[in-house]
Order: sequence, then structure tokens, then C-alpha cells
Amino acid sequence: MRILHLSSLYAPEQVGGAELMVETLARTQAGLGHAVAVACASRRVEAPALQDGVTVYRTGYGTPFHRLDWPQHGRLDRLRYKLATQWNRHTLDGLQAAVRDFAPEVVNTHSISEIPPAIWPMLRRLGLPVVHTLHDFTSLCTNGAMSRHGRACAGQHLKCRFYATPHRHCQQAVSAVAAVGTDILDRHLAAGFFADVPERLRRVIWNPIAAGGPSVRQPRRPGAPVVFGCLGRIEPSKGTDILLEACRRLPAEGWRLVVAGQAADGLDRYRALAEGLPVTFVGYADKDAFLDAIDCLVVPPVWPEAFGRTVAEAYGRAVPVIGTAVGGIGEQVGPGPWLVPPGDAPALAAAMARLVDEPGRLPEGLARAGAVRDGTDPAAVADAYLDLYAAVRARGAARSHPLPPAAFPEPPRLDECRP
Repeated sequence: MRILHLSSLYAPEQVGGAELMVETLARTQAGLGHAVAVACASRRVEAPALQDGVTVYRTGYGTPFHRLDWPQHGRLDRLRYKLATQWNRHTLDGLQAAVRDFAPEVVNTHSISEIPPAIWPMLRRLGLPVVHTLHDFTSLCTNGAMSRHGRACAGQHLKCRFYATPHRHCQQAVSAVAAVGTDILDRHLAAGFFADVPERLRRVIWNPIAAGGPSVRQPRRPGAPVVFGCLGRIEPSKGTDILLEACRRLPAEGWRLVVAGQAADGLDRYRALAEGLPVTFVGYADKDAFLDAIDCLVVPPVWPEAFGRTVAEAYGRAVPVIGTAVGGIGEQVGPGPWLVPPGDAPALAAAMARLVDEPGRLPEGLARAGAVRDGTDPAAVADAYLDLYAAVRARGAARSHPLPPAAFPEPPRLDECRP
């Protein structure tokens, strides 16, 4: 099968888990013998190049600045950027050229935070089936996270409804939907998205997680403090404030916390919150080495994180997880004492204190590890996507053979996104 993935970014240019997912999926599908390509926005326009068996089209960008330069710009520039992503002819032209050159049988769009939603009707107009993977809330929320000022949003704000209007119109061209978690799919359906997609073509497929290197974990020493870890961005929406508040409620001894990651505005505020506690901020850390050195990972976001990659990565290295009952994290961890309500410092402290008092219960936190490893195995995820692609094509949503380059017309007008 000829498969084209469209992604806002692609390795080595990346900002989060979506890019890692696309890279792993594309490489795995190519390894299974399929012709696979990725087209993405990039700092420079480059000729198609083979990267780990995948043809990569880097189309440049038509926004006021490149996505990776976001932290360097102020509020006004960021607003201009967000508006530009809604209709960006440069990006559409570049992606159409990639489609024309590669002539795929199916197109899988991913996080489109840097890609105009008009990409969907453009692809449908070309006679191609469109499978869209939901990685985030780009189509519902201006910041893609359904959170504001460090708190989860109960619903769409007015500005987000306005921002989402082109997405709402253009999504009618999507043939099938794959979501990285049940919660993110349900939220989009509740908002009226993908109603035209048959239920059998709406599927939850977890992210592929490649196996890490050999473990160097040492056996726990009797009487040693329980080492909790927190890995990722350090910010209120990720629950860092709640975690540190919970730590204030723990016993004075028998535990310590290691926090790995960066804070956009620096760590001074968080060091002040942790003053006097056995908490260490280590900055960037090798993921595998970090997980091998802790007894339990704490994943406490307050926003509905779509998947929660660090949960699966921890389980893959036999590290139990305490998580918040929201989004994909709750789905992976499952109900029980290892799951706490988001934003609830006393409940989080109680879950952590239970392990401080009884470290022998740590292995109980791996009850879900096998199911998560199976669900995130790259080969299994690749097969699940191939099955979805086949179902879309069998439905007659596209032609059964690659289209010749001459068959591709010009991109659609913006008004073609209207119902």
C-alpha cells in the first residue's frame, strides 16, 4: 500500500509525542514492506529524501514564524501565527505537491496545528481517503489542550468556538478517525465532529512505543526511601504545583522526588514551592535512565491529556504509575488506588503515602503494564492502522490504485470547506 502521512512537524523537528508517534508508525509500516512517505512543515523547503526507509517531504512554512520559535515571540505575534494556520496557501501548495509526487492510496493526517484544515477537503477533492488521527484538541481549542491558566476547561470558550469554525466545516471531508484515547474521541464527537464517519471507522488506537534499551535497574534496598519521579514539561497544567503541594502532606522521611524536565519561565518558582522538601530538579534527563532510577512515576496533569506517553514508557520499564483520572492517563492506569482525581493534592498525597508506608505494594502497580505494552507495541499499532486503511478503501471512499500525477487538480477554495 502507498501511505502518505501529513504532519505539522517531523523528526528531527518536533515538539511532542505526536511527532514521535508519526515517526514510529511510518518507520514500522515501511519495515512491513509498504511504500510510506511523510509530508510536513519545516524550516526550509527541501527535496524529497529517504529517512529510515520513509520518503520525507519538507515543504517549508507559510506562518509568520516557525513553530519551534514559538517561545521567542510575544502575544501579538502568536495571535498572527494562529490566524495564519487557518488558511495558509503556501503550506497547502507544498503539501499538494507532495501528494502529486508520491501518488498515495491513502492519506493519514495527524496533528494539524500548523496545517490549515482546508487540507481535508483538498484531499477528498483529489479522490483520496482521509484518515485523521486525533492527537490533541487543535480542532476544539486555540492552544490544543482544553486548558487555560493551568486549569482544565469545562467546555469550549467563545474564542475557541470561533477559532474552530473552519475545522468544523472542513472535517466533513474526513473518511475515518483514529484517536489515541477514548476520551479525546468522545469529546470531539460530543462537539459535533466526525458525525459523518461511520462508527466502525471511528477507532481508538494507542500510540506506538518503541522498546527502550536494556534496563540497568538495581534491586530496591530494604529500608531505602521510595523514589518518586515526575517526567516532562514543568507547568501548572501538567500538575507540577499539585504534586509539590501533595509532597507537603507526606511524612517527613521515607521518600524523595526527582523531577526531570524544563519550565518555560524557569525553575525558580518551583524550587521555592519545594523548599525544605527532599525534591531534586535535574533538568533534561535520558528517559530510560531516569525511569530505571525511580520506584514510581507520578503523572498528575489537570488537563485531559489525550494519551499520556510517559505512562506507557514507565510500564515498558516495569515502573508503576500514579496518575490522574483524566484523558488517556486514566484509560491506561485503570480504576483503583493508583488513580486519583485531577487537581486533588490530598488524594495524590494519600496515594503516595500508601507506598511510603508500604513499599512492598509497588509491584501491585504493574497490573496494567502488560495490557498497555501490548496495546502500544509498534507492530500491533501499525497493523491496526493498516486494517483501518483497508476498511476505508473497501468502503469505496477512494480509488483502489494510486492516481497518476496528472490526475491531481488545484487545491480547493476556502469556501469549499463550508457545509
